[in-house]
Amino acid sequence: LKLARQSPVVAQRTIVSSCSQTRLHRLRAIMGRRKRNRKPTDTKIKIKQKDKRVNPKRIPDKELRKRYDIKKSVYENLRNTDLKEMYENKLPEKIPEGPKHPMKIGDDEVPVVKKLIEKHGKDYKAMARNIKINKFQWTPIECKKRCFCFEAGMIRSEAAEVISGYRQDMRKPLFGKAKALNVFSH
Repeated sequence: LKLARQSPVVAQRTIVSSCSQTRLHRLRAIMGRRKRNRKPTDTKIKIKQKDKRVNPKRIPDKELRKRYDIKKSVYENLRNTDLKEMYENKLPEKIPEGPKHPMKIGDDEVPVVKKLIEKHGKDYKAMARNIKINKFQWTPIECKKRCFCFEAGMIRSEAAEVISGYRQDMRKPLFGKAKALNVFSH
């Protein structure tokens, strides 16, 4: 009845305003729920500290497993162990000076190293920067190692590489079943 007495424009405004007010009321109710349900974020997150003890069954070495004390931390256990006493009979008497497997360069690297030495001599930084000859993009240290091997005559033939199976697989990856095999064909 009230709306009928008012002019049609005013009546339309009141209907629209009442609809928008109900929508606003619903929105406020939803937002209020969201605020109420929101969990506080200002609390500090508690981080659980890991146990500093190790299960002795997980230690692979038998001597260390015998001497390991469960009540102490790993650091305390290792600090209290005497390695010389534990491994006195297993330590070598003389430590070898050279490497067990010295580096050698392959047949495919020899011409590149030869050209680099002819052009740059002992300037390894210049060798590394020369991208036309240094197609493998060796660093200065790698150039130095390969030049030393070349001058010492430590060259590995392609047949030896095939027998060892290491470098050929790295340079030319295989496909099919052979790709699943590792370097030693296992």
